[in-house]
Amino acid sequence: MVDIITLNHSNIDDEHICCSLSDKKGECGVYLKKKWLKDRFEDGLIFSKLNVRGKVFIEYIPIENAWVPIEGNNYMFINCFWISGKFK
Repeated sequence: MVDIITLNHSNIDDEHICCSLSDKKGECGVYLKKKWLKDRFEDGLIFSKLNVRGKVFIEYIPIENAWVPIEGNNYMFINCFWISGKFK
């Protein structure tokens, strides 16, 4: 079984965020995305990924703290769900 890594303040700087911003040209974007994630952790954001070489992750937050115009209670808002390559 493959391990699941959940990012948090103590490991985000050392973990790859396996996002579309992953190439060398996107280093500024990766920095900004990680900063944004750190700010959202306080709102309950969860970013979990498989510990594999590939893009397999989910990013979600309580709907009450979502940054989109949506209303609800006791639901989770999925911001990004990505499974690619052989993991589909």
